[in-house]
Amino acid sequence: MQQFIINPKATYIKNIALTDATIRVSDEDYKTIEAFTTELDSDKKGLLNTQHTFSYTDILKIVPFAAEQGFQVFFTEKGKKEKVYLDFATQEEYQSTLDTIVSSASLTKNTEQKKTKAWIKPSMYSLIAAILTFAGYSSALKLEAGENVSVSGSRRGLKKILISISETLGSTNTLILGTLITVVFIFFAIKSYKKSTLEQEIYS
Repeated sequence: MQQFIINPKATYIKNIALTDATIRVSDEDYKTIEAFTTELDSDKKGLLNTQHTFSYTDILKIVPFAAEQGFQVFFTEKGKKEKVYLDFATQEEYQSTLDTIVSSASLTKNTEQKKTKAWIKPSMYSLIAAILTFAGYSSALKLEAGENVSVSGSRRGLKKILISISETLGSTNTLILGTLITVVFIFFAIKSYKKSTLEQEIYS
C-alpha cells in the first residue's frame, strides 16, 4: 500500500505518505511523492521544518475531530513522544485515512475524560466581584465615619463609581448586594466546572 495525500490549504501538515509500515508527514508541499521522499530521505530538515517518519506500531493514540476533518496523532519517534495534527480537504479523505491508520495500527475506539477551561472566566468574574465588594464596603465604612475617600490614581473613574454606589447604598447594603453578585458568579463558576469534563472519542 502506498498513498500520498496533498493538502496545500492544510493548517499545518501539507503532505502525508502512507505505506504498509510507516507514516511520513511534512509541513512543506512537495507536490509529488518523488520530491517528498527525496527530501525526507535526505535528512536535511531545516530548523523550522516539521517532518516525521514513524511506524503504525509507534502510534499511542488518535484523537479525531470529525467536524474539522482532521485528527491528532500521538506517537513516539526516536524515543521521544511527539504529536501531529493532520487535516484533510474532504470528509471522505479524512475518514478513509483515519480508517486506514486505525486498522494498520490495530487501534480500538475508546473514550477519555477531557477537561475544558470554560470555568475560568466565571471564576475570574467571581474574584473581581469579591474585590469590588470589599472595596465598595470599605469606602462605605469610611464615608459613614466622615472620612474623605481618595479618588486619585489610574482608576479614578472606577473609584468614583464605587464611591457613588457606596454613598447611595451604605455599608450594609453594599456588602449585601456585592455578596449576592459574588455568590451568583461563584454558582456559575461551579456549574461550569462540573460541566467542564467532557467525554472525548479516541483510538488507542
